[in-house]
Amino acid sequence: MSVAEMNDRNSIPVTADSTQGCDSCDRGVLCFDPSAADRARASRNTTEDRPTRIVLCSDQPIMRSALHLLIDTRSRYDVAIETAICSNALSYLDGIGIDVLLLDFDLHDGSAERLARLQSLLAAAPNLPVLILTLDPDPEACQVAFRFGIRGIVLKSKRLEDLFGAFDRIRRGDTWLEGPALQRLLEQGLKGAKARPEDSRIALLTKREREIVKVVAGGLTNRQVSEELFISDATVRHHLCTIFDKLGVSSRGELIVYAYRNGIADRKALEAH
Repeated sequence: MSVAEMNDRNSIPVTADSTQGCDSCDRGVLCFDPSAADRARASRNTTEDRPTRIVLCSDQPIMRSALHLLIDTRSRYDVAIETAICSNALSYLDGIGIDVLLLDFDLHDGSAERLARLQSLLAAAPNLPVLILTLDPDPEACQVAFRFGIRGIVLKSKRLEDLFGAFDRIRRGDTWLEGPALQRLLEQGLKGAKARPEDSRIALLTKREREIVKVVAGGLTNRQVSEELFISDATVRHHLCTIFDKLGVSSRGELIVYAYRNGIADRKALEAH
């Protein structure tokens, strides 16, 4: 099938000279199965007891197949679609009711070109909750990735149970970044940068907002924060919006990194998570 035919039959915004696609797009080869996406869109199920719907996104077919087989061993999870790492494919998949997009994208390279590619991918599908699967990441690249809007990072060296735990957490609307992984990220980042607390921004936080930051940095969900501090979920969400604005962060993951790097949260608490 040619690139032109692919556009006509599936309404995918691909052009022969597209810089947003992938190698398959450049060769005029379909990099994912649009019929699978159409089936996923048509069979959207919003009940809480349905399986967690996952998109596997990797440039390595063997990696995609292996992950698919492993995920299929659990009835609570369903791989809806496999795709290459391609902005065209992700834009087509945006808005079809996916719970997690697992993106095989190594962050060990923090080059501007690499991060620009990540930003382009995420911009193509702003409604897809993205979990990155990576080798040992570059600390600064992680921070930038959270600023771009990813929802979590899982290291390829971790156990399969950690991956399923990340799926569950992201489906609930939370962020996933394990304590030990975050600890290493912070330690490595602080070795290479003379980061100092942003006193003027932090000084804007109220006592209650500081309490919320500390609890959130410990890995608790909004509901757990509300139970811990005896406030409503709505109040937690309101405080988090205000905190994001005051500290200049745009996501829960970025807030967690900011809190530990700037001493708002106790880094020793990471060992408990």
